[in-house]
Amino acid sequence: MVLDIKAKLIIGFIIVAIIGVLFGLWRVTSIKLSNTQQQLVETTCKLDEITKENARLVEYNKRRDSQIKQLEKEYQEQLSKIPADLCGDMKPSAEMLEFFKQGR
Repeated sequence: MVLDIKAKLIIGFIIVAIIGVLFGLWRVTSIKLSNTQQQLVETTCKLDEITKENARLVEYNKRRDSQIKQLEKEYQEQLSKIPADLCGDMKPSAEMLEFFKQGR
C-alpha cells in the first residue's frame, strides 16, 4: 500500500512534468510563430514598396529613353543642316562661312 502511494506520486509528478514540458514547448512555438507572422507582414509591406518603386523607375526610364531619342533626332536634323566642306582642306568653304555668319 505504501509502495502503491509512492508509485502514484511518482507517476503524478512525471505526468505534471510532461505537461509542463509540453506547455513550455507550445509557448515557445507560439512566440516564434507570432514573430514569424510579424516578419512576414513587414516583408510583404517592404516588397509592395519595392514593387511600386520599381514601377516608377521603369516609367522614368521609358520617359528618359523617349527624350533621348527625341534629342538624337533633333541632333541629326541639325547635323544635316550644316553644309559640307567642299574644299576638303583646312579652309572652310564659302557655304560654311555663310552658315556660321548666320549664327545657326
